[in-house]
Amino acid sequence: MLIKRHIARRRFLQGLGGSMIALPLLEANAESASLVSPKRIAATGIFYGFVPENFHPIETGKQFQSPILLKPLESLRGDYTVFSGLDHNLSGGHNATKFFLSGIPTNHSKGYAEANISLDQKAADFTGEKTRYPSLTLDADRGNEHTLSWTSNGNNIQPIRSLEKLYQMLFRKENSSTRNQTERALIDKRSILDLAKTQADRFKKSLGYADTEKLDQYFTSVREFEKRIEQSTLWLDKEKPNTDYVLPQGVDSLTLKDRTPLFYDLMALALQTDSTRVISLAFTNLGKENGGLSGVSQGYHTLSHHGQVQDAIDELSIIETFHVDQFARFLKKLKDVKEPNGASLLDSTMSLLGSGMSNANSHSNRDLPILLSGGGFKHGGHMHFARAGKQSTPLCNLYLSMLQNFGMDVDHFNTSSGTLTGLEKIT
Repeated sequence: MLIKRHIARRRFLQGLGGSMIALPLLEANAESASLVSPKRIAATGIFYGFVPENFHPIETGKQFQSPILLKPLESLRGDYTVFSGLDHNLSGGHNATKFFLSGIPTNHSKGYAEANISLDQKAADFTGEKTRYPSLTLDADRGNEHTLSWTSNGNNIQPIRSLEKLYQMLFRKENSSTRNQTERALIDKRSILDLAKTQADRFKKSLGYADTEKLDQYFTSVREFEKRIEQSTLWLDKEKPNTDYVLPQGVDSLTLKDRTPLFYDLMALALQTDSTRVISLAFTNLGKENGGLSGVSQGYHTLSHHGQVQDAIDELSIIETFHVDQFARFLKKLKDVKEPNGASLLDSTMSLLGSGMSNANSHSNRDLPILLSGGGFKHGGHMHFARAGKQSTPLCNLYLSMLQNFGMDVDHFNTSSGTLTGLEKIT
């Protein structure tokens, strides 16, 4: 009997993660009418970090000299702030990079009320029903090693890796056939959840404390999924926005070099059409591909362990410059979009670039490379929080400042000790 019960519990506890269900837009018209631009968050995480001396300026303040990796952002000098001395006080090398947006490893999350919830999902919970998708979790690579996004239950969110799928989610019009298929799929999911709850109720009476606690966590996930099913039903008959943007054929088979700008294009369109206000984009592949970049003869992972060999560092700089250049292109696209109140889309979008790793060569997770642009903050300088032998400042302090700027009434986020000193909002 014990073995049978174990098998049954495994069956019904199988995850339902990875499903992306549309949520209704309820307040966008009112916000447009009052010419108040909603705040957005777009976070890009690079899993190999950046060569520190090529990213962090030497000087602080507004008169810093741009290191090589910040050169692509020179025309946006007044639109971003670069940070030094921020991290999560973690070790673990590559394994710690997946907690870039949360600051808390999963095996340390039990003592936190919201486990190791990530910045994007905290913001997505606040956005709720205001947009079609509370968040978009993207990964420009094809690997399955890591993710950046974590729920308040400590579950990772499987990212969207297909550009074609992302495009269809944002812009594909439903005909009667696809609409009915979607409706049937929602009904099927609701039935599965009902069956899971029935089975769980049968087991609960005979479970010990630890299993009961796990079951309660599972029920929390089920309730969240139920809410999304109910909300998605309201979107069945709401049209998606129009666009003239067209993806090239066979887009998902292109190299990383060619796919990356397309991900950023769709991110900009998703924010512009208010399909979502929260996006995370990860570059996580730990494989051997060079991504199709000219001048790169070795795999990204191999080059990141350059051993101070200059030729390897030079090739690695090509890859790292590419990532910053594509982020700069994204910022320029946001800056070119004018909102109803006359401000740019960048003015309302907190755009984060960084990594949970600072130096892949030594597997260091300290003094992380962090850059923030837009979103209504005063920018244009380099801020260093660990000068003169001081210990690093929690990166979650920056995240708390971002969440407050997003409109949330919170005074703490994960490992924060307060908001980030010196980061001011435009009044």
